Amino acid sequence: MPNIRDLRKRIRTVENIKRITSAMEKIAAARLFRAKSTLNESRPYVRALSRIADDLLASQPELPHPLRIRNQEGFVLAILVTSDRGLCGGYNTRVIQAAVEFAARIGRDRVRFAVFGRKGADFLKAQGYDILASTTGLPAQYPFDYAEKIARQVMDLYIGKAICEAHLIITEFGSISKHIPVVAKLLPVEPDPEAGKNYMNYSYEPSAGAAIDALLPRLVQTRIWNGLVESAVSEHAARMFMMQRATKSTDDVIASLTLIMNKARQAAITRELTDIVGAAETIA
Repeated sequence: MPNIRDLRKRIRTVENIKRITSAMEKIAAARLFRAKSTLNESRPYVRALSRIADDLLASQPELPHPLRIRNQEGFVLAILVTSDRGLCGGYNTRVIQAAVEFAARIGRDRVRFAVFGRKGADFLKAQGYDILASTTGLPAQYPFDYAEKIARQVMDLYIGKAICEAHLIITEFGSISKHIPVVAKLLPVEPDPEAGKNYMNYSYEPSAGAAIDALLPRLVQTRIWNGLVESAVSEHAARMFMMQRATKSTDDVIASLTLIMNKARQAAITRELTDIVGAAETIA
């Protein structure tokens, strides 16, 4: 039978772990609430902007723009978004696996990565992938200005013909326990028109070319920002979910250890009573 003193120490240790996991769950829940509010606002904006861009590009196929012209030279840029910290279940594993499969499909020698998050950077570096840039110390919330700087650098690389394509590898938020790795093409910007749709002959002020010049950079910036927000929400949700499970597991362990300790205490009391009764009988 285990020692009662050791069992009490183990119960106190598990209780300390429970306090940590419970605090981490509350922190993740607070961050999730704020990030999800931003996501709910960004999704309709991204969908509407993409719909406008699809309509404009499909109805004006003759108008050139550096971001819609396919480059024939340069490498493929993959922007991978992971987290700095662990304790979030399979969040990092799934999106990193999507990045590895993407590199294998395109050709590992053709792909260079721009990585957000220490987990993704450490993995790709250990596996010998070509990392163009890595960013750690990620914020809990992503302001639009943060995405604008990234988009400007990516667009400069594309316009300078250093890259032939750019793809965004993120985790799309489905629910608290459902997070979907997504690989989305960022550049060149290509329309995704509805099949059989007839495009009207719109009048643009000052011109269709000016509208495209203003719209395409904004579209790239917005898609990067939305991808960062989607990944942040998925990370916070995954961490909250895992800490909920960890807290429940500590409750189960504490209940099990308490039961064992009570049985050990009862056995010790029984032994003492048996010794007392035996001694009394011997004296008598």
